[in-house]
Amino acid sequence: MASQAPVTATAATTNKYYFAYGSNLHLEQMKRRCPGSKLIGSAKLWHYRWQINERGYANVMEAHGHWVEGLVFEINPRDESRLDVNEGVSKNAYQKCYMTVMLRRAESPLYRRPVSWIVNNGGPVQARQMAQEGPGQRRSVNHDPHWEQNVLVYISPQYIVDSPPKEEYINRINLGIADARALGVAEDYISNCIRPFVPATTPKETTAPKATGSGATAITPAKPKVVRKVPSPGRKAVKQPAREARRPAGADSVQHELQGQPRLNLRYLHELGVRTHPQE
Repeated sequence: MASQAPVTATAATTNKYYFAYGSNLHLEQMKRRCPGSKLIGSAKLWHYRWQINERGYANVMEAHGHWVEGLVFEINPRDESRLDVNEGVSKNAYQKCYMTVMLRRAESPLYRRPVSWIVNNGGPVQARQMAQEGPGQRRSVNHDPHWEQNVLVYISPQYIVDSPPKEEYINRINLGIADARALGVAEDYISNCIRPFVPATTPKETTAPKATGSGATAITPAKPKVVRKVPSPGRKAVKQPAREARRPAGADSVQHELQGQPRLNLRYLHELGVRTHPQE
């Protein structure tokens, strides 16, 4: 398909299709903003690319050979008026345009289901299962992709500089990605077109609460466990007898030679440990 020029929208008077590519991919947010909306399916907007602009929000800008994936909803005039307020149309944050998209209708259990019904039944996956298991059969739906004209798209042509997202916007976009993935938006598109701008949300690590204020509970660290050594059951502690003091070698021979000799140099003999009196 050749590049298409956006056609500025007129006042809301009838139901129309709306192409969501940003935080409105999140069905719960879509339910709040457009209570009367219904899910139609997933779609591609050709020759545009996805970005986060300098305002910190999602936008699409012309780029030949690229495409933007999103979800298509049917909205009524009241829903459209609410969208205009949320998208900041009066402040020139976004412009309303009619575009042609490649539409693929949702599965039969979810096609044209009210968004509120899908949300109230646990989201796309659980709602699909509930609808399939419920009584009665929904009519057959042609899922072949086809060109759908005059689809409402909100575009911000004044702000097209690639920029990081606002902090509060990251979580909302990731919630939308989860619903869009479940409803047919390709994983490759998410990885290659959205992830370069929006990081995946990760659970914050839980840390122990710090004790602050008078009402805080102080946490006392546990004392280390003391291990006492116990004698082996097979051995008893037996007191060893004191050993006799070791006498210098040759003391007895010196005593033998000196026996009967006059007591000369007794101090020297005592240092050798020799008894100076005759043996008994």
